[in-house]
Amino acid sequence: MIQKAVVKKILDNTHAEIEVQRQSACGHDCASCGGCGAPQERIKAVAINKVQAEVGDIVTIEGENKQILRMAAIVYTMPIVMFFVFVIIASLAGMKEGIATGIGCIGIVIGIAFSVLYNKKVKKEGKTFFTIIKKG
Repeated sequence: MIQKAVVKKILDNTHAEIEVQRQSACGHDCASCGGCGAPQERIKAVAINKVQAEVGDIVTIEGENKQILRMAAIVYTMPIVMFFVFVIIASLAGMKEGIATGIGCIGIVIGIAFSVLYNKKVKKEGKTFFTIIKKG
């Protein structure tokens, strides 16, 4: 994935904090569809600064799709998977459908907690998913 970003802060000789406009499926051609009201959301991330970009530079970045998709899969699917695991275990233990569903909801909460902790771990480790490949 290649897109444009703005350098917001230089962190060290090889890393910079960038601000990227979140991509969406709509394409933001509001004149043709009547407008969906999608916000122009910006995300801050850390990128490897191979081209010695400076604060305020508009840069082209490349994202590592494999890592981004793996993290998204963990964060978005873990709660659903945990729901079904808990429901199946409760059903096999002989619990009624309503109780098994309630226990499944506990699985969702545990899945969300796992996803949040995983996200914090990735941020703490300072993993970078983007590389600045050129200025301008």
